[in-house]
Amino acid sequence: MQLNKQTPLNYDDFLLQNRKYINASILRIILVCVFTGPAIALGIYFGVFKLTSYIACINISMGMLIIFFICSYLYNCFPYSTYSSLLGIASMNLLLVYMSIEHIELSITWYLMPMLSMLLLDSKIYFVSLLFNYSMIVCSIYLSGYDITTFYSKFFGRTIESIIMGIVGFEIGRLITFYYKSLIDEKVTTSTAQAQMHKQFTLLESMADLYDNVNYIDFGNMTEESLQGEHRATYTLDLEENNHSHMVRSLTSQVAPESLKRFLKFTDLLTVQKRLENRKIIYLEFLNKNREWFRAQYINVDPSEQDIPQKIIFTILNIDEEKKKEDHLLQIALTDELTLLYNRRCYKDDVAELNKHPLPKNLVLLSVDVNGLKLANDTLGHYAGDELISGASKCLLTAVGNHGKVYRTGGDEFMAILFTYNFSAIEQALISNVLNWHGEYIRELTLSYGYATYADFPDTSLKELEKIADKNMYINKEHYYMEKGIDRQSLYKTLQN
Repeated sequence: MQLNKQTPLNYDDFLLQNRKYINASILRIILVCVFTGPAIALGIYFGVFKLTSYIACINISMGMLIIFFICSYLYNCFPYSTYSSLLGIASMNLLLVYMSIEHIELSITWYLMPMLSMLLLDSKIYFVSLLFNYSMIVCSIYLSGYDITTFYSKFFGRTIESIIMGIVGFEIGRLITFYYKSLIDEKVTTSTAQAQMHKQFTLLESMADLYDNVNYIDFGNMTEESLQGEHRATYTLDLEENNHSHMVRSLTSQVAPESLKRFLKFTDLLTVQKRLENRKIIYLEFLNKNREWFRAQYINVDPSEQDIPQKIIFTILNIDEEKKKEDHLLQIALTDELTLLYNRRCYKDDVAELNKHPLPKNLVLLSVDVNGLKLANDTLGHYAGDELISGASKCLLTAVGNHGKVYRTGGDEFMAILFTYNFSAIEQALISNVLNWHGEYIRELTLSYGYATYADFPDTSLKELEKIADKNMYINKEHYYMEKGIDRQSLYKTLQN
């Protein structure tokens, strides 16, 4: 039950439109029922339906397929009639009778049939469907071959259920009908486009204090009017002489030089109507000469059905505080608290951005792990562990410089995305930084690292390149522990005990 893009003029029009929509929906439901046979066949295969046969599955699917073609023909010939819907609902009731005879019990499905007819918003059709549904329920009980006691038990149980469902369904249908009648009546009594324009204009006037500057532009009358202050000036627009409004011309001296070209392009009145076509708002953000951000936006307030708006509101709002808060929150979200490096979330975002384009030939991924962090934490305390992590971050930052970004992706894990053809220079700088580092709680720092360059693996994806860098890092780490004569598993067991 869905209104078309253009709301009907009255309730009778709505019923016709709704009937076509419901006819199409029931047709799709019948098509789905064609696959009931294969679904039951699977149930037979897995032992769910033990008393039926594959022949019954074929009969169900073929029967519903025939009904689908008949209903499709009726729908194409009479899309606004109830023929196809009623035939479809009746056919699904008969399907349920046949399934009952074949000992395929889907009790709840019986009660969906009258509910489907309720969607047509016609109480007569609903009660006819309800009675037919009830008769089919009784028929299915009779044909199922129950003994007399079971028959009466099921008969009276289903009768009570049908009565309850009939009352509830009728009330739901009545409420839905009332809702749609009210909705359409409200639409019919809605004021004209001029009244809507007046309401919008009044609302914008009341909101004028929320903006630093608000102007109303009427291309029909070629005028521009300020909506702020006691003395509201009105200016004539002459686009042949100047394609910017009076307010824009007065603001250009306050716009930062690097934003001026974009600002003038955005506020060009020769193109703004086209840019607002089929849109409500367009806006851009700029810097003023005080290095503060402001937002300029055009709002389409034309209530007419024209694609090209004739009435527009232009606003200016200082958003510098908002931008600062936004930047601060973004920095917090993408930064590791301890090292102030970029975090894993930022790393994933940057990887996703890189994957949108062909990978640059000078791309290098560096995977780094701090050796002995757990040992430092467990023997010297977390101050020592934090010192190792901070030391590693400083060594990495200094070595990478402006060749890329460094991320802390885990407790003792770091990644770097680099753009360089001379990774060996970065590598030597990193080794030198590590050798020269000394902390307050711990005297030396060692890192295991591995890298992968796109130049060496030009046919790999970024994910594969990351795996190669990680693999090389773990090989480097194993060599480190072997050289030190440390059994990592025994060491961890000792620390855990």
